[in-house]
Amino acid sequence: MNDKRIKSAIAHCGLTTALMVAGTGLAHSQEFDLAETAVTIGTAQAQVLNVGTLRMIEMLEGWGADVTRVELPSISGLEAIVADQIEVAARSSDEILTGQSRGVDVVAIGAPISTMHYAVISAPGVDSLSDLKGKAIATSGPGGFNGMLFRYMLSREGLEPEVDVQIVSVGGSSERAAAVMAGQVQATVTYIDNWLAMEEQGANVQLLGYVADLVPGLSSRAVFAEREYLDQNTELATAIACANLEVNAWINSGKDNFVSYVNDNVRGADENAVEKFYDVAMSVDMFPTDPQMLLDTSGYQSLADLMYEGGELKEQLDASGFIDSSYLEEAANMGCGKG
Repeated sequence: MNDKRIKSAIAHCGLTTALMVAGTGLAHSQEFDLAETAVTIGTAQAQVLNVGTLRMIEMLEGWGADVTRVELPSISGLEAIVADQIEVAARSSDEILTGQSRGVDVVAIGAPISTMHYAVISAPGVDSLSDLKGKAIATSGPGGFNGMLFRYMLSREGLEPEVDVQIVSVGGSSERAAAVMAGQVQATVTYIDNWLAMEEQGANVQLLGYVADLVPGLSSRAVFAEREYLDQNTELATAIACANLEVNAWINSGKDNFVSYVNDNVRGADENAVEKFYDVAMSVDMFPTDPQMLLDTSGYQSLADLMYEGGELKEQLDASGFIDSSYLEEAANMGCGKG
């Protein structure tokens, strides 16, 4: 047995033992032989929202895969795929639509989270979206999905962005939240976990609502790769799908393991805020174990329609052409995600 296989076997035994001790149920998952597989996966930074991705990668490594995780703070997963920096991305769903519109045949095969992960927060006195007339909101910048989403919500309230409401480019989720706290703007879209951490710290901001409730049915994040790569690596694709189902089942099995894992793997995580995040995630079914709910074609179609209406896509797209749930279905038939 060569060194790589020895390392893979040791890693697999260690992961299996750890999962059995933790009582997660993941030790009963389908086995895969990925000892000859190397893959580079692009992700967001380690945060509460993507702990599922971290767990998926651990499972792939436990099955022998040589996984390199690359955090992508300044470029999208789509851009990293096009630049040959990564093979697989676990990033925002809108990147798939952007890719398809530009002739990059990327396909979704899973989803780290399946419902929209944003919260709309505001300064005191702004108690509804309609109260933003004559005020300012923060976005990440031109072309950002969060800005397009906020513009859509404003338009539904009869407010014209840039005319009735000033749009200020600020930066990432944390920077946008800070701008609200500093009084530079009166509202923004931020990650749910950012909002909950602010609430826990007693920040002088309030929740207008979760986007999953305000604009229901939108896809959030996806695991995706180029179709040609998936066709050439079907066992890896099925293993990723299995890990996705297994991790979702683990998350749904109880709060304690989830909170403990986040505290161990996400720097600066606030335990009380993580517990609240778990409750919100359960209430909006963020981690389903049914393949059709986990990778819901209608959610991607709704997202495509919204992006088309918002001018982010020049033509309408048919989501059924780039959503492939067959790997999840195959993994589910193997028993993945069944506990």
